[in-house]
Amino acid sequence: MKPVTKKQGHLDGLCGVYAIVNAFSEVGLKSSEDIFREACKSLSPNRWPKTLWEGTTMRDLEVMIKSCIDELKISDVVVRYPFRSQQPLSDSQFWLEFDDLFSERRKSKCAIIGFEEPSLHWLVAKPKGMSILFIDSDGFRGRSHISREEIYAGRRRSNGQEYRMDRKDVILFERLN
Repeated sequence: MKPVTKKQGHLDGLCGVYAIVNAFSEVGLKSSEDIFREACKSLSPNRWPKTLWEGTTMRDLEVMIKSCIDELKISDVVVRYPFRSQQPLSDSQFWLEFDDLFSERRKSKCAIIGFEEPSLHWLVAKPKGMSILFIDSDGFRGRSHISREEIYAGRRRSNGQEYRMDRKDVILFERLN
């Protein structure tokens, strides 16, 4: 039997850290190593190194992103949490509002989204027609894009979609310059 090659994410919970690095890179920042170091360094001692095997939470991501912006003096990227206080009420409403986030200056934006099914995973996403383009450290099951019909944005499984994400787990990055 041929051994299975492990990739990032198989044995560690660093998809959130990689999503941050990939999001900043997607909006044009080239300091990936500095962002990776700062993100890891910013986690509190009670979260590190447990993050390696437990994964990152939305709060971890917030702390890491803020630290990267503050400590690396990133002034030309705005980060927002558009659905934190008021989530869209349905899957269809989520996709309308997600698209609206990208209605202007599309090329200077990307979002980190959090999947719950088929497994817990953070990755970078952008709308691309009726699909979602993924920029991911683990190649998200070998797919670079997935049609919206395959993704359910909500707390419960609906209509047999293979992929499910939480509507509030969206972090928007926008490069101003």
